[in-house]
Amino acid sequence: MFEPKRLHPISALINFVKSLKDALLPLLVVFFINGNVLSGDIEWVPLLIWVGFLLLILVAGIVKWLRFTYRVEEGELRIEYGLLFRKKRYIPFERIQSLDFSEGIFHRPFQLVKVSVETAGSTDSQKAEGELTAIKLTEAKELEALILKEKNKKVEYEQGEESKNEWSARKKVYEMNMKDIILMAITSGGAGVVISGVGVFFSQVMDVLPLGAIYDQILDWIQIGVLIVAFTALMVLLIAYAISILLTIFRYANFTVYLNEDDLIITRGWLEKKQMTIPLNRIQGLRVDENLIRQPLGFASVTIISAGGGLPNESDQQLRVLPFIKKKKIARVLQEILTEYRFDVDWKKPPKRAKIRYMIRHSWFAWLAVVPLSIFLFPYGVFGILGALAFTGLGLLAYNDAGWDIEDQQLTLRSRSITRQTYVMKKYRIQAASLSQSIFQKRVDLESVHVTLKSGVGGAQAQCLYLEDKDSRKIIGWYRPG
Repeated sequence: MFEPKRLHPISALINFVKSLKDALLPLLVVFFINGNVLSGDIEWVPLLIWVGFLLLILVAGIVKWLRFTYRVEEGELRIEYGLLFRKKRYIPFERIQSLDFSEGIFHRPFQLVKVSVETAGSTDSQKAEGELTAIKLTEAKELEALILKEKNKKVEYEQGEESKNEWSARKKVYEMNMKDIILMAITSGGAGVVISGVGVFFSQVMDVLPLGAIYDQILDWIQIGVLIVAFTALMVLLIAYAISILLTIFRYANFTVYLNEDDLIITRGWLEKKQMTIPLNRIQGLRVDENLIRQPLGFASVTIISAGGGLPNESDQQLRVLPFIKKKKIARVLQEILTEYRFDVDWKKPPKRAKIRYMIRHSWFAWLAVVPLSIFLFPYGVFGILGALAFTGLGLLAYNDAGWDIEDQQLTLRSRSITRQTYVMKKYRIQAASLSQSIFQKRVDLESVHVTLKSGVGGAQAQCLYLEDKDSRKIIGWYRPG
């Protein structure tokens, strides 16, 4: 691999589609101001600008592909790229934590993958240190084996044969079937994300739509009655819910977790296959999530909190290693991956006098809103009391769920906002621990504990509120050295 190599030509098309997506909004603006295209009333100047812009994006994608090369030389992965100015990026093998593979709809017909190079101490935690947009799967595996072989030479003289067998030696520790994936989709909050996305889209294009004509047409519809409006809203919600289920199935199909020596490998995806590799020594802690639907059914999800170093997008610094699993099975699966963690926790609870504070904390804003709603929207605003009571009940639930435990070098904290979260942390992985106490808490000898784990550029925050001050100081005393 000493000779410079180019990416597969499909990379030019991928660059074009990516740039087109980024420029979609201005292109739509030009399209809508271009008269009535459907009736044949076309203004040619805006249309020519539109076509010229598309050609410019296409040419830029081709030039990017032609100017991008990569090679392996002197223990480094060397990448050279740049549309106008030539840039060079040399990544030493010893800094490379993993190579993550993904296959999109443009990759799979040609047996290609996108390779993201994850490193320790990346300058940008939201981007990979290097990215090969489209190369042959066989070349990607050869590159991974070569990097692994060169890194292992520093530890042991010769492990070349083991590197060749790396793909077959990994051990499967967890796999989701389609039934679990569908259940996960049904019990998730994905519909809200879809509705938000639709709302953002309409907010962007609203200014370029012919609102006057649309308003006149809709006015006649509104007169039909509130029933149609309610029915339409229900249909939108159902469609959004169905879309969220389909997106979840596409995203998590074939979800499998492997253990390969010192690495955790996660593969998933239907239309777009992805493989992510997480070095075990980068794992900072665990988080178990149980939402209001899954908790009564006995299901949870487990997220690995990773120090990262360039894991791309979608909050991958905190990776869901077990997206949907029976809670009673969590310990058995994780013990194969993280043998030093324990999950039989003896919970210590906040005192009873903290109960009212949990209830107030979760519901005060709802009770404040009830007053103006009841006055200005009477009698329907009175139903806001039901919402305030629901938030009060959520506060009571948060009090019942809160807890902490210390066992040797491990701290476990559990709390709830809406979702119940349990953080499992090792002492040597905690970045910071602190106490907070308001004037009102001080009067009744209560304190809150806050713990931070390294995760990307920021940190993952764990907390347990309104503990006995002697308990909170015990946690801080355990954390402080000496």
